[in-house]
Amino acid sequence: MSSTPTLPVIVLTDLDGTLLDHNDYSTSAARDALSFLQQHNIPLIFNTSKTQPEVTQLRRQLANTSPYVCENGGAIYYFDNEDAWHCELPGAGYTDILKVLNQLRKDGFNFRGFNDMTDTEVAAITGLSIDDAHHARQRAATEPLLWRDEEDKIPAFREALMAHGLRLLKGGRFYHVMGDADKASAVTFFKEFYQQHWGLDEAPLVISLGDGENDRAMLEASDYPVVIPGESGTLELTNPRAQTADFKGPKGWNHTLLPLLEKLLKENCGG
Repeated sequence: MSSTPTLPVIVLTDLDGTLLDHNDYSTSAARDALSFLQQHNIPLIFNTSKTQPEVTQLRRQLANTSPYVCENGGAIYYFDNEDAWHCELPGAGYTDILKVLNQLRKDGFNFRGFNDMTDTEVAAITGLSIDDAHHARQRAATEPLLWRDEEDKIPAFREALMAHGLRLLKGGRFYHVMGDADKASAVTFFKEFYQQHWGLDEAPLVISLGDGENDRAMLEASDYPVVIPGESGTLELTNPRAQTADFKGPKGWNHTLLPLLEKLLKENCGG
């Protein structure tokens, strides 16, 4: 499934507003960096709030064969040595999350989740097609929701979720309710996975790219975090190797990732 790369690096990336343009979901501005990754057999692991049907479709469009992570770390999809695919759910399951949210709505919290919406409503809010909106509603481990109440009630909502073992993450457009997992879970998982898969003495380096608050844990846990400027502000990290792209979306993704990969390749080859 995965050839040994030219250098021991894996790339984890957010999708919306990062590799995908915020408005039209295009990746065309990232073409050069995508070609470099493919040429050097470097895994490009989508680490996204999207669902498996959405990611499967995008992987097909981009000829991506790497493992992937859905629903903000709630579902990790990977292959074994026989190329059989497996799924790990480190957090809560979707049915359990909906039960808790139903109770909290009865307790007076005002929100609207994907499970409460039709495909048409999700399409209108996200700009997705009806088919893509349908895929976005096929969830396994998280529930995106729109907050319909005063912002100062968010802390109480967060505490109520925590009492049920759930977490609240703020993404680009939505809040995400999930179990005890986040995008950083994938950094740890795939460092170990690829060290074993490639037979390395040390874990591979991890480059990660993201633009939203739900990317923070992944970026902080990575060797080379790249912050893509977001639509509602730009993340500030404590990771000393963090760098911020000069442009939003796939243009910033390409403009920052490609020089970093070329630098690491040169260092790896002793140049």
